[in-house]
Amino acid sequence: MKISTILLSGALLIGASASAQSTNLMQKANEGTNGDKGAMATNGWEAWTCPFTQNGDTYTFTSPTKETWGNDGPAGQNVRWENKSSDVTYENNAYSTPVAFIRWDNGNHHNLWYVYPVEITTPGTYEFSMLAGEWSGTAADSNGSYIKTDGSESAVLVAFSKTIGPEGITWGTATDADKDISILGTPAEGQGQIFTFTKTEANKATLQKCVAQFKAPDAGKYYVEFSGSHGITVMSDFKLEFKTGTGVEEIGETAEVVETVYYGLDGARMAAPAKGSIVIEKSILSNGAVKVAKRLIR
Repeated sequence: MKISTILLSGALLIGASASAQSTNLMQKANEGTNGDKGAMATNGWEAWTCPFTQNGDTYTFTSPTKETWGNDGPAGQNVRWENKSSDVTYENNAYSTPVAFIRWDNGNHHNLWYVYPVEITTPGTYEFSMLAGEWSGTAADSNGSYIKTDGSESAVLVAFSKTIGPEGITWGTATDADKDISILGTPAEGQGQIFTFTKTEANKATLQKCVAQFKAPDAGKYYVEFSGSHGITVMSDFKLEFKTGTGVEEIGETAEVVETVYYGLDGARMAAPAKGSIVIEKSILSNGAVKVAKRLIR
């Protein structure tokens, strides 16, 4: 019989899944045929209007409203898959795979958030990646947008949250000093990242690889969310894959338990757990590994 060991990263980890999620959780988000405006919704995509009001330095967010995503795209926006061939390039080569045209170039929908739900079964760190680039319509006019630029570039915020819209994100400073953009706030570490794209020739795009790491502290439904500045951004090759965290490592049969320590659910060490109590059992193995499990004392 093999012994399963929960890997620790300097902290007590509880309730780990027996195996890590290793597949691309956004694989279906990539499916769509040329010119198809409804395929994204069919494959799980959603669009939410997330308006806000500003009074000085105070922002008030109202509850998000889900938009109907039909054959004309969400809220009548012409969001669709298209294969532009040589008009879209990646690493100096024509990109022949269809790309999703995501739009924030309509003044009535600057506050649209495009959302893709994913189900997390293994808590830990996940790596998100995509190919993306500016297409057209980039402008400084972005009233009502969460991200504003001077029109020489476009920007997209990719966020990761258990709730839809800005209230599911811990917002920090009002500007991003590292980028020439104005935003309502920057997400906390592990909750999102902003990508900027240089404005190119109209109706052409140069894709770049965009990578971010997200943190899922527990299992459940999460949302990968996209908010952008005024313009059209093309995106493709969406990926969300487990990277590290509360995975399980098989250590073999020869390791023996040399010490066992019990903790209450409040983290306090227990000398002699009472029968019928639920505790955290920490076992030190002879090979130096540590095994942590929640168990009922019988």
